[in-house]
Amino acid sequence: MDEELQTLDAIGGRTLDPLSLSPEQRNPLQKSLVEMFGQPSSPAIQGDPATMAAVAELGLTQERLLEGGLLYRRYCLQCHGLTGDGRGPTGPWVYPQPRDFRRGSFKFTSTGDSAKPRREDLIRTIKEGLKGTAMPSFAMLPEEDRERLATYVTFLAIRGQAELQTLMALGNGEADGDSAGFVHERVLAILSEWRRAKELPARVPSRFEKRDGAEHEDSVRRGFDLFTAKSGAGCAACHEDFGRKAAYRYDVWGTVVRPADLSQNKYKSGSGDEDLFRRIRGGIAASGMPAHPTLSDAQVWDLVRFVRSAPFPRELPADVREKIEARP
Repeated sequence: MDEELQTLDAIGGRTLDPLSLSPEQRNPLQKSLVEMFGQPSSPAIQGDPATMAAVAELGLTQERLLEGGLLYRRYCLQCHGLTGDGRGPTGPWVYPQPRDFRRGSFKFTSTGDSAKPRREDLIRTIKEGLKGTAMPSFAMLPEEDRERLATYVTFLAIRGQAELQTLMALGNGEADGDSAGFVHERVLAILSEWRRAKELPARVPSRFEKRDGAEHEDSVRRGFDLFTAKSGAGCAACHEDFGRKAAYRYDVWGTVVRPADLSQNKYKSGSGDEDLFRRIRGGIAASGMPAHPTLSDAQVWDLVRFVRSAPFPRELPADVREKIEARP
């Protein structure tokens, strides 16, 4: 594995090994992280007035983090690990691998533009689970417990991203001698990203009413054209043969993923109208699926109609069905 990683440098990459850092670099960083974030048994975010104002606005109070941490250890630790690294006791045996929160990246958001998720996005994932994965639904938990879990996941993401960025800076020689100051600077920047996401409006307008007949068929045709045309949404460039052709790629965690197969009607974050609207409008930045902010709401709904109808030939206009069934 080490040899494979080293080959990345030969093609213009840069690999950094945290184990290569000296004790003089690691120890101050560890001290700074404990001072700012506490221990797993007593999680908290501490800092200057600007930091604490952001903490209060995001609801990351010590009391809520303590409650969320207890719930996390009960329901989530076995897969996601104590630090949120996705390496819990069962993590190595689960596919897809449990999410590593420490990059601060999330797939299923309603904010788009590679923004952090809104709290409601995290709660939705916790409540509904992810179809086709080992992430179960926690719909039976009380709503306030799901909210506390989302709060603690936010905390793990902030801490992990601050540590990761500081480690990268130390490896590049950018933070030597002042890891505490660098951690504080990164935490403020990361908190501002979460605050920005909190202020963004939900991007799903009121749900459309599903209609049959000519109006439905016209909408599916428009969605098909947007899906396939290069001048439209450009979906077919990645979802080759409507997703039936495997087009593997890496996400930001280095996990192999593939664009969804439209013929299967299986979507991890749900196959409802609003679920698909969020994915098309906001994209899935962590997996390379772009957002489509320039499409009108009506165009996005046309795409939703097409995607919802694609697995069911009887719901497709005859001309669209013939094109989909004509395999390349």
